[in-house]
Amino acid sequence: MNGKDIVLKSEGNQFYSYTYVADAVSGLLTVMLKGKDGDAYNVADTSSCIHLKDLAEIIAEDAGTHVVFDLPNATEQAGFSKATVACQSGLKLNQLGWSSGYTIPEGIARTLTILKESR
Repeated sequence: MNGKDIVLKSEGNQFYSYTYVADAVSGLLTVMLKGKDGDAYNVADTSSCIHLKDLAEIIAEDAGTHVVFDLPNATEQAGFSKATVACQSGLKLNQLGWSSGYTIPEGIARTLTILKESR
């Protein structure tokens, strides 16, 4: 938003689930209305799994900036999370009739638009 490049302190190979906030809210409402008491549900969609570097590229493109890789030295690496994969399955939630309404690029574009308009 400030025109600064996105600096990644890794190669960006981490693979995570991301969910647009409106989808997270609708997923939670679906669980509250249709879910089974005591069961756990992931508010996730398999199409929402993305590598960090790809997510950063989408954001940078929409924001008109670049992604810069500033790989950490050994001391910095010691303080970073070792998690590389955290892609959640939303199958159980999908079986309740829920599906996401926004793709990752759509969610990012909407978020940046809202942030720009609120300035």
